[in-house]
Amino acid sequence: MFGKKKEFKDRYIIAIKDYEATVEKLRNGEISLPYPREIYLKMIDSQSSRINNLKQVRKFARENGKRMNEVSHYWEGLIVDGYTLLNVEYTDLVPSIDHVCNNNTIKFICAV
Repeated sequence: MFGKKKEFKDRYIIAIKDYEATVEKLRNGEISLPYPREIYLKMIDSQSSRINNLKQVRKFARENGKRMNEVSHYWEGLIVDGYTLLNVEYTDLVPSIDHVCNNNTIKFICAV
């Protein structure tokens, strides 16, 4: 099969509001999230790439096999709103990633 892109299993893109402050609060146990903080810390520690400015969106999209015209408005809007986009690994089946990352602090964006 020519032209088929390699799929990365268990890789996802998530968005974290105020990344530095949120990660610090998570590590110190100062933030309340729907699931145990170990799940979030494990996910954040598995990140392979991260962006928080508009100049890197095109490169980040290309690295993750996404077309810029499909993701540009949504991803750029998240960055402008103060989110940082991360490529993370999440292998747990329960709870699913869309349930874990379904709040105002951490959002599920898409599978890679």
